[in-house]
Amino acid sequence: MGDCLNGGKAGSFTNLDGTEQKMMSAPAQTTRSRGAGVCWFLYLGLLTCIAVVAFILGCYSVDRVRNPDYPESALTSNLGSVPDGYSVFSLGTGLGYWSQATAMNHSRSDHGVLAVGKYAYLIGGLSDEGPNGTASVLDSLMRYDTETGTMTEMATMLAPRYRFAYAVLDGFIYVMGGTDSASADAGPLDTVMVYNISGDSWAYGDKLARPRIDPCGAAVQGKVYVFGGYNESFGSLATVEELDPTAATPTSPALWVPLPPSSNLAVSRGDCRAVAVDTTIYAVGGTEYYINPNKSCDGDLWVNCYRFLRSVEAFNPLTKTWSPRANMVNARGDFGIEALPGGRIIVAGGERGNGVVNQQAMYEVEEYVAADDIWITKAPLPEARFRDDLAFVNGRVYAFGGAPTCDQTPDSGDDCYRVALRTVFAYFDVQYPRLYAAYKPANESAPRAVTSRRLLRR
Repeated sequence: MGDCLNGGKAGSFTNLDGTEQKMMSAPAQTTRSRGAGVCWFLYLGLLTCIAVVAFILGCYSVDRVRNPDYPESALTSNLGSVPDGYSVFSLGTGLGYWSQATAMNHSRSDHGVLAVGKYAYLIGGLSDEGPNGTASVLDSLMRYDTETGTMTEMATMLAPRYRFAYAVLDGFIYVMGGTDSASADAGPLDTVMVYNISGDSWAYGDKLARPRIDPCGAAVQGKVYVFGGYNESFGSLATVEELDPTAATPTSPALWVPLPPSSNLAVSRGDCRAVAVDTTIYAVGGTEYYINPNKSCDGDLWVNCYRFLRSVEAFNPLTKTWSPRANMVNARGDFGIEALPGGRIIVAGGERGNGVVNQQAMYEVEEYVAADDIWITKAPLPEARFRDDLAFVNGRVYAFGGAPTCDQTPDSGDDCYRVALRTVFAYFDVQYPRLYAAYKPANESAPRAVTSRRLLRR
């Protein structure tokens, strides 16, 4: 290697007596030729070794990223590559923030809210505005201007209504089923009211095929659907009805058509919520009646024989069938829901139970990303509530009314209608890269903020 460094020139050294002695060397031409050859050989050998090592490390790294079958965490945008047994944590977890907005004129719970342009339409609900502060079912339709916070009373509904399903399609709002009585054992109705947004007027539509209370509904591809809810004996329903408004004639309204059993929800549910995203309807959460093998339904019926759901189903209007989707992180009923841009859904608040009592209000907020089939925990509500509803307007989500935790004591002062809320909060989303950290928990009991879609579908 010395020749490679000094160009192949002959060296010299000094004797002990101080005289200089030249080293013997081959002729210059031969030395340069041989030295250069050795240098190139060594240089190429070194480069080859480096390339081989780099290739091995590159293959190892690519394999680690593409196949995260190792105990360390990895970032991915493709949840399909995450193996079973790994948890998934979104980089968007906990993002967003809430700010208080102008309060409503009426306290409301169990109402409906729909976004139309810059407005949110607040429909019916339960309030404490009856005589001497008693419970009152509202026939009020309020238009809430999200730009100014001003509220305008629109045409009064044909009858008071709450605990109904609703949908908006082609400039008309459909209010389906529900009840007009504030009594705890109020029965379901089959009536449908239709509001003409541009004409500010109401009319009755065709009646539902069966009465429903606390159903859910949505509109997609020119048709309106209502499903779930409770029947007269408060059994949870799985049946679906369809309305095609274009089938109306000058002499008869469009009729509701019960779909066949093959179109039923996989899980019966009342107090559910539904929303349309693109060409798909999502039925989310709610409460299911079941026979509890460990407790009697003759006791506290709602605590012992109803369970809050995490499950989600997606309806295909072409095949008229449901398919399962990832469960929510939290089971809940009677919550707010709204569709967001980019194929997303947001849910906020809701009711849960603790095994002793229900009507426990929730702070939790979740976002569903349809493309990844995953629920992500977002910034919580500043004020816990259930029986609330949401509207997405001007890039913000508004949470309207509802009730806090209520009816927990024999004292009637905490009756849910008495503490119904007037408050409104606006949610500001924070954009984030759609990336996920996949990791294997240290133990199976470790908490999971968000898990992969395969783990969620249990």
